[in-house]
Amino acid sequence: MRDKIQRILEILTAFFFLNMLWILFCLPILTIFPSTMTMFSIVRKWKLNEIDYEVGKLFVSEFKENVRQYFLLGLVWLAFGILLIVDYFFIITIQFEARNLLFGILFLGTFIYVGMSLFIFGIAVNFNLPKKTMIKNAFLYTIGKLGTTVLTVMILVSMVIICYIVPYLLWIIGSITAFFIYTTMSNRNRASWEKGSSQK
Repeated sequence: MRDKIQRILEILTAFFFLNMLWILFCLPILTIFPSTMTMFSIVRKWKLNEIDYEVGKLFVSEFKENVRQYFLLGLVWLAFGILLIVDYFFIITIQFEARNLLFGILFLGTFIYVGMSLFIFGIAVNFNLPKKTMIKNAFLYTIGKLGTTVLTVMILVSMVIICYIVPYLLWIIGSITAFFIYTTMSNRNRASWEKGSSQK
């Protein structure tokens, strides 16, 4: 019983440390994408092996590599996200006839954007693919695996709501969310995900 309690505490500590590192490396804003990529990379390793709370050196080394590979892509992706927010502000503040239609189109675009974002992180850390192929596959997974997309988006939204209700969970909920999302993707696409893992 004591060993189980100790292991639970170690797991919670691991998620806490990972989450704090993720928040810290996201602070410059422009590094949100590579920082999140790093977090997904580590939760992938945890799923394949075991959860380890000594993540400091691993996070820093993987973050440096992800900045080198994905910094520009992250800026473009961040710009698309900002554009969506501006569009929502425009639709909400200005009255016009096609408002409801445009709002529906924008909501669909947002769903695809969020779904692709989640799949990009999962695909990037699990497969060795060129960036164009990675983005194309993220889109195909988002549309073709709609059940998985809906489920992962629901996990993300649920965690955001929980964090809003209980703000103190901000210090741990990001890493837990990444773990649940990656686990959901890999479990629901087990054959292709395991093949990718064996090649990486």
